[in-house]
Amino acid sequence: MKLAIPISLLLLGATFAAGEEVEEAVPLLDVEAILPEDEMVPFEIEEPKIDPGIEVAERAISASKQFAISGGEKGQRGSLALEAEELRLRFHQLLGIENPPVVVPIEVVLHGKVGDEPRKRPLAYQLRFTKDTFLLEIHVDLSRGIDRDRMDRAILSGLLYQRSLIEVKPGELDSRLLVPVWLVEGLREAEKWRAGKGDRKVYEGVFKQEGLFNLDQLMSMHEAGFERLDGASRVAFRALSGAMVMALLEQPRGQEAFVSFCNEVARYDGEMPILLRQHFPELNLSEQSLAKWWALTLAKLADAPLTESLGIAETEKLLSEALRIRFRTDEGNLESVPLEQWEGVLLDEETDRFAAIRPAQEALNHLSYRSFPSYRPLILDYHQILIDWASFRNLGDLDGKLGELSESRTLMLGRSIRARDFLDFKEIAEATELSGSFDDYIRLIDELKERPRPERKDPISRYLDTLERIYERPDRTKR
Repeated sequence: MKLAIPISLLLLGATFAAGEEVEEAVPLLDVEAILPEDEMVPFEIEEPKIDPGIEVAERAISASKQFAISGGEKGQRGSLALEAEELRLRFHQLLGIENPPVVVPIEVVLHGKVGDEPRKRPLAYQLRFTKDTFLLEIHVDLSRGIDRDRMDRAILSGLLYQRSLIEVKPGELDSRLLVPVWLVEGLREAEKWRAGKGDRKVYEGVFKQEGLFNLDQLMSMHEAGFERLDGASRVAFRALSGAMVMALLEQPRGQEAFVSFCNEVARYDGEMPILLRQHFPELNLSEQSLAKWWALTLAKLADAPLTESLGIAETEKLLSEALRIRFRTDEGNLESVPLEQWEGVLLDEETDRFAAIRPAQEALNHLSYRSFPSYRPLILDYHQILIDWASFRNLGDLDGKLGELSESRTLMLGRSIRARDFLDFKEIAEATELSGSFDDYIRLIDELKERPRPERKDPISRYLDTLERIYERPDRTKR
């Protein structure tokens, strides 16, 4: 019998008995690449067997018995068991589920060790079944260590697979299993926001850039495409996914509807917006309701609280924009003049002068709540200078006071830059492990080595190649 399922989730029969002989592991990690969602590969169902490739007795069991960690070192197994259990707890708290039963045991199988030749796939899933239950295995390549971010995604995906198999009788499946990437990333981001660890500035940046991904791109993203994203795009995708999950959870009966959605999503093979509207009927108000809820949630997450302090550079920018005198000329045109050029503003009436400084006063009042703390005395001084100018008082000392405040601002900005540079130097000089900041660059280099770009023969490319040969320095070591 043959069954067409995606290669990312191979379906094999299994009996899970500790006394059986361990056979050689199936080379799941040597598959060329994770295929797109819509590409199906036929796979022959094998006879039940157990083949993790490690001693069955060497495993760490999590507190709920949801996870069993095999392979690797003892410390790695114990650490992963604790982290997986903590992730399981946070996942069910987000869904409002208390004491959930273990329906599908999840075994994490660690292969190899650091320094081994990397396998073509760092992670792969394997689904087995007995007459009583399914068993999900997550195979992990250790040649480059444990990627915590990828491991968290795999554990969360396993928990979502479990929810989709709760009401399914163990045995062969007649449909594929696939957890959407946006759902996994959105749950991680929503849980982080719930714990007060979310970065609002990420949402602000994504909101100002108008999202970067539209709804169709978000819903259709597959694992291979997500892995190819650069760091900035990945952060944006995660923020937008988090906004989507939080928008769904905020719907009427949000948690209840979201749980039922999670129970079906991995087995669903249709258009994702249709499934969402089935479980969230309030989204049926119009064709654009889902996109509107998503955009409103993103805007709310991007909105800064009144008490959030700005950095020195941001404070300096907003202060420079605020310190302007705005007035209308005799021709009726609106003029905006920096405060330092106050002598060029020819307004003879005190009422006109106070009207000209009112926008600056309002901007300073708003900035005083969020400015960098050391700027607050300066803002008070600028308030007084504006009032003095509008009241025709102390005009002889105005330029001197403005010069002193400008020097103070320049000094603070310079010190902040030096402090930043010093902290960067300390972090680089005393680093004991890789930060991962250049992972995207290294990934691109590896991709170019494995799949070189085809040579271009167009006129511009030939011209540039000629210039490169002309101006290329000779390699003296080859003489």
